[in-house]
Amino acid sequence: MKIMLGILLSFTLLQGCQSQSDFDLAKIILNQDKVSDIIPKDIKLATYDNGVTNGDNKYASTGSDKILIFNQINLSGENPKANYENKAVVYFNIQDSIITRYQLDISVTKQSEELLKTLKEKLGNPNYTGFSSEKDKMDNLPSEFIWEDIENNILYHLSYSKQHYGIDANLNVLPIMKTYPALPGITYWESFMHYREKSDNTNYTYQDFLKERLENDPDNIQNKLSK
Repeated sequence: MKIMLGILLSFTLLQGCQSQSDFDLAKIILNQDKVSDIIPKDIKLATYDNGVTNGDNKYASTGSDKILIFNQINLSGENPKANYENKAVVYFNIQDSIITRYQLDISVTKQSEELLKTLKEKLGNPNYTGFSSEKDKMDNLPSEFIWEDIENNILYHLSYSKQHYGIDANLNVLPIMKTYPALPGITYWESFMHYREKSDNTNYTYQDFLKERLENDPDNIQNKLSK
């Protein structure tokens, strides 16, 4: 399912006395929770049309420290070297405001490292780890991680890269699907999912898949750049 960015919404902060200490993006139930129900009450949604429509979907973006909380970790902040503020992006349906996915864009090294750490604590070792080059794989410097939470039907995709301003992290949290929006390394994962479905073996892992691929084609660069 291809999700195009269509209508930009921003969160406008208003004063309020209600405590929002229990808000956590990690608690969102995709395809069930509504933006109007889970966004803190002192955050007002203001809608802006950027001229590009996306069917039945909208998205909202904010750098608010009341929203940028994942697994009890506050990820708000700004990197002056990148001239960029950490942001959360929430995608939802127009008709019922049900949240379909969300995204975290982090440009501050400390918060990027904290995000990776808390994902490992929450979900364990990733099901897929990707690398940008063979050298990066030798040096164990991953650029992509995928966690598949089958029990809750959630896929976590993290892009993780070193930029001139520090470490950049981009997390997409979305339902498990047969095809995904364009994300780094996701085609490798989709190939594995297709093969697993055909094999009818729910215990079949990406590592099993990769072992077979390497045996059949050890020189294939796609096979070399993941584990």
